[in-house]
Amino acid sequence: MAFDYVIVGAGSAGCVLANRLSEDGARVALLEAGPKDRNIMIHIPAGVRSLLYHPVVNWNYSTEPEAGTSGRRIHWPRGKVLGGSSSINGMQYVRGNPADYDGWAQRGCKGWSYEDVLPYFRKSECFRQKGDGAYRGQDGELKVEEARTILPLTHRFVEAAQQAGFKLTPDYNGAQQEGVGYSQMTRIGRRRGSTAQTFLAAARGRANLKIETEAVATKLLFDGKKCVGVQYRQGGQLREIRAEREVLLSGGAINSPHLLQVSGVGPGAHLQSLGIETVHDLAGVGANLSDHYTTRIVHRVKNAITFNELARFPRVVPEVLRWVFLGNGALTFGATTAMVFSRSREGLSTPDIQLLFAPVSFAPDKRNVLESEPGMAVTICPGRPDSRGTIMAASPDPLKPAAIRPNYLSAESDLQVMLAGVQQTRKIFAALALAPFSSGEVRPGTPIETIDDVRKFTRETGTTLYHPVGTCKMGEDPMAVVDSRLRVRGLSGLRVIDASVMPVVTTGNTNAPTIMIAEKGAAMIREDNAARH
Repeated sequence: MAFDYVIVGAGSAGCVLANRLSEDGARVALLEAGPKDRNIMIHIPAGVRSLLYHPVVNWNYSTEPEAGTSGRRIHWPRGKVLGGSSSINGMQYVRGNPADYDGWAQRGCKGWSYEDVLPYFRKSECFRQKGDGAYRGQDGELKVEEARTILPLTHRFVEAAQQAGFKLTPDYNGAQQEGVGYSQMTRIGRRRGSTAQTFLAAARGRANLKIETEAVATKLLFDGKKCVGVQYRQGGQLREIRAEREVLLSGGAINSPHLLQVSGVGPGAHLQSLGIETVHDLAGVGANLSDHYTTRIVHRVKNAITFNELARFPRVVPEVLRWVFLGNGALTFGATTAMVFSRSREGLSTPDIQLLFAPVSFAPDKRNVLESEPGMAVTICPGRPDSRGTIMAASPDPLKPAAIRPNYLSAESDLQVMLAGVQQTRKIFAALALAPFSSGEVRPGTPIETIDDVRKFTRETGTTLYHPVGTCKMGEDPMAVVDSRLRVRGLSGLRVIDASVMPVVTTGNTNAPTIMIAEKGAAMIREDNAARH
């Protein structure tokens, strides 16, 4: 069978593309390196803890040791399964701030202002609560809803944040992001709502859509400067698949630039140093890496129930029954239950801090092991970091992982924002509504009052919020990899459509913006194809 489009990667973007491009009869092939999403823990929201180091459904990448992490390697989980990272993430639905997208447009990304992208956010979603119809969608594939079960500690946090001076925002994906609000999640009732279970599930029965799992893309195939297909490994054999119209890379911020580089598209000098023949010298491939690097403040809890207790025998037994028979309870929890968007200093027009609250605490330096004692935590995230890193092929072998160098905390400004976030978090914990439930701060438990204090603490304890973007950035400048229609510059028949095209990371979690990029990308592909015919 011949295909019009070959999509590499069945993740948050790839599943959306497969659905939209196959709607009107186009012949679409979707290649996924991992297996089908049959692991039961994928579909239980609280099962995410067992997936973050899973050997089958996770690429399990790690960063290179760097000064910003005191020489530690930081674990970077990425989904290797139908649904990609939307099958193993915390299910948070956060669009970002409208100013993020206006900033993209000001950087030369024509057609990507907030006014331009809002219709695609609305098109994707089916928001289960009452929302402002000017912002929220009701008819899309992606089910979005607030938590079904909220522990009292979360209510106390939302109240405490207001006492600390942060206004309540009823919908941070609506008219006003700034303030404190309850988390929204991509969930189908009791189950995780990955893009595989929403967008791909809606398209799976179409005869013109071919889905290949355990198919690891190893090389892009070119005829001169035109991309004509993909080489991939499946079942121990090398295979090829051809695209009569376009190849669409949706491997994410790590795999998309890596596949380009091992295929000969990227910074020429680096490719030559690895013995890779240069097909197209494109300096920006793998550059401009941006990620949300975070630290966490943890308090021991008294006089209240946390997830630490509910996840253990015997209390977990009724929670399992609640999940099975009622579709609620602790097993429906995501990564966080409430969040604050705030400004680090006066004079800013929009928030640059995200504070994520969860009524749970994890043992430090262990693989998502819950502490034996009850705890609650706030993760402090500079929302618009200035630090930039790279993702570069370390070998001509496409099966060898790329070198990930985020260059965390290389920008002093990120430390300034982090310090403000620490101060704001401590103010919330000290507020009247929350203070009676705290037995005291256990991490860091020491003064964090200067830039040097926050630098030391964050280097030693910081970690990623799993939001890498930017390595195939969109724009018109010399380091841009794709143009405003997501076409790889200087080549034909090839686009990149995933989080790697973001010129800068959005203020918040990145799954919702990635889905929007795929919605808009699919629309542009169909428009361009109609114009040619």
